[in-house]
Amino acid sequence: MKPLYKLFALTACLLAMLSSCKKHDYYLENPNNPSSASSALLLTNICVSTFNGWPADPAYASRHLTYYERPNVNINYGWGASAYGAYDVLRQIQKMDEMAQKTGEVNYRGLAKFFRAVHFISLTESFGDVPYSDALKALEGVQKPKYDAQEDIYAGVLNELEEANSILDPSKGTLAGDIIYGSKSQQILQWKKLVNAYRLRILIHLSKKENNAKLNVKQQFQSIISNPDKYPLMTGNADNGQLVFNTSAANNSYPLFQSTTVASLVSLEKGFVTILKDRNDSRLFSFGDPISGMAPNVFSSYEGVDAGLTVANQQTASKNASRLKRRYVENQVNEPLIFMGFAEQQFLIAEAISRGWIPAGRGSYITAEQNYNAGIDASFAFYGIPVATYKDGVKVKFDSAKAIEQIITQKYIASFMNSFWEPFLEQRRTGFPTFSVGPGTLNGGQIPKRWKYPQAEYTINKTNIEAAVQRQYTGSDNINGVMWVLQ
Repeated sequence: MKPLYKLFALTACLLAMLSSCKKHDYYLENPNNPSSASSALLLTNICVSTFNGWPADPAYASRHLTYYERPNVNINYGWGASAYGAYDVLRQIQKMDEMAQKTGEVNYRGLAKFFRAVHFISLTESFGDVPYSDALKALEGVQKPKYDAQEDIYAGVLNELEEANSILDPSKGTLAGDIIYGSKSQQILQWKKLVNAYRLRILIHLSKKENNAKLNVKQQFQSIISNPDKYPLMTGNADNGQLVFNTSAANNSYPLFQSTTVASLVSLEKGFVTILKDRNDSRLFSFGDPISGMAPNVFSSYEGVDAGLTVANQQTASKNASRLKRRYVENQVNEPLIFMGFAEQQFLIAEAISRGWIPAGRGSYITAEQNYNAGIDASFAFYGIPVATYKDGVKVKFDSAKAIEQIITQKYIASFMNSFWEPFLEQRRTGFPTFSVGPGTLNGGQIPKRWKYPQAEYTINKTNIEAAVQRQYTGSDNINGVMWVLQ
């Protein structure tokens, strides 16, 4: 009987242990939080990572704003190495794509192509050559990915955007977790419009490579413009790719809301204010407050601070300058953060026509002038400001002899506190408008052309990164190196 008793006792003990484990596991799971990811949950986070951000730093570098408490790397062009944070987002995108492939959710796969393009472009336009074809393959044993040439990255990304447009299909269902277009009736169509508009942006970024046989920049642009059924584009501000804020969802406030630093130590930049005043541009009254004690909505009541001055001189000048409009720090909702909008799309088409890439636009906007004017109209409408006779102004009325400068200047104005680093990148590409430098500017008074690679790469991927730096920048990883796309 003893052996049977021992067996019974052991069985009872094991059952008790298993029961205890089940109870323990139960308490480890929070019923109010998801215990596993889904394509929808991943998409929400990817949208936040892509469409949300701190808009002040790009505005400092783009000379929309100036900050004068102490030296700031973006104001003074004193930056050094940046980070590879985009690869963290790319891993989420890859996971979303893998899950969507298993579940047959086609439209998530189409968006994965788009978001991959966005983040790889961000990486290559920040640094130059970066890991692309070997990236995200750690589980496949690729611990030290090679650095792809920038030309090959652009070719790959443009192909992925073509695939994204082809995959996205309104008949294949809607996208849960979409905080950009999710509540709109034409959700998938609007994503397709954004994909194609973004592709136009990347093609324009390649303006110095317009005759590159591998990329076929002009031909790709023409293909999109000439086939609206296959490549739909935005038709108005309702199609803007933007993040809208609210007061009901936690942590969904405008990024600058309640920022005491921005409220008290930031002014409009002098060059930007001059551009607006020279054009009698009433958007100025929406961007900034009048000089303290002066009447609002009168151009003489507004002035900026020269970002090229020393910090001390900027502080002195700020007493007679316009601060950033209070709504940016006092209004929890304020305005949407535009990643890319209809106004920019129209300026892109106007530039392509002006460069002779395409003979005409599409729809109601055929000529370069019509597209240029449509971009201006869209920007004014975004702020709810009547455009009136603005487009007839001496410095605004379209002049084909000055087309590129006019188009880029209007795009620069329209991107105020929006579009993230796009106005800086476009100035880097075209030289318009002229950014202020001076005694307070670091980097020898130069506007940087890139960011240095993350220092950690020299430890964990030394051979590949050193080879990339050597072939691009003759061995010197510095912020003034001119990457392939700018040559």
